Amino acid sequence: MGKRGDLPSVCSASEPSGVLVVDKPEGITSHQAVAQVKSRLSLRKAGHCGTLDPFATGVLLVCINQATRISDQLQIQDKAYRFVMHLGVETDTLDHTGRVVRTHAGEPCSPETLLRALERFRGVITQKVPLFAAVKVNGDRLYKLARKGLPVEVPPREVTVHELELLEWLWPKATLEVRCSKGTYVRQLAADIGTAAGCGAHLCQLRRLASGPFHVDQAVPLQEIASYGDGESPFRRMLTMNEALGSLPEVRIEDSSLLRAAYEGYLDPEWEAEQRRRLSVTEGPVRLVDKRNCLVAMWWPWAEGKERRKLRVFK
Repeated sequence: MGKRGDLPSVCSASEPSGVLVVDKPEGITSHQAVAQVKSRLSLRKAGHCGTLDPFATGVLLVCINQATRISDQLQIQDKAYRFVMHLGVETDTLDHTGRVVRTHAGEPCSPETLLRALERFRGVITQKVPLFAAVKVNGDRLYKLARKGLPVEVPPREVTVHELELLEWLWPKATLEVRCSKGTYVRQLAADIGTAAGCGAHLCQLRRLASGPFHVDQAVPLQEIASYGDGESPFRRMLTMNEALGSLPEVRIEDSSLLRAAYEGYLDPEWEAEQRRRLSVTEGPVRLVDKRNCLVAMWWPWAEGKERRKLRVFK
């Protein structure tokens, strides 16, 4: 912490807190990737935002220490992926790790047929949850129940596909890019596109290009983190909590008495009313920051009822 009398702040905390944009390699789970980061950097706490399957690569947001408390805001952001479909072959897991359950015996699908099929999967769509997904049902992972052969009924969900483009085509492979809402299963999307094209398909490659504003171009390869030397700063590419939440509106607190009160979980009602008049948005949280651009708290100005004064303070 800072010197005696200083205001508490994540900027002056004795342990690092922030977000690392990691490029996850193929062959490990998201949990294993986080465990490697946590072990190599000797962290007290770490967690990820948005699971990637073991065969998938790309952007994995790793929240460090106090930043685990902002993961809910990072998880809800849109995602972007590049993926390769293998047309004409369907598997029980909807990806290349599964057992082949059906093959297409007819003529190869034409690129025109595939393009027409893609039109059905733009905008708001209803999507099944794959049986071999990590989502929990009654406390158990869905894939564990599926492996045991237990019947499970999971309601479909609505997701939004903002962009879906065909990049490359050479039967039986097609490379596409998609930008979609949180909770979209690309395995299911690939399988559904294959069904719509009349030949079936499964996912054979998947790379997350972006999670919200964080792109794979700024990601740190996991291998690089694992090989940091003792004289290097492993946190040199870590985003501060304030930077990671940069998409949220900002309210700056410069008055020291207001700042001290905020750290105690109290906001002056008159100050609150004035800030609401100034803000151009009418829902969701905003960032409260001090003059050093350090994140003080997240504040929900329009929360109602018991949540009327909702404040999440960071010290």
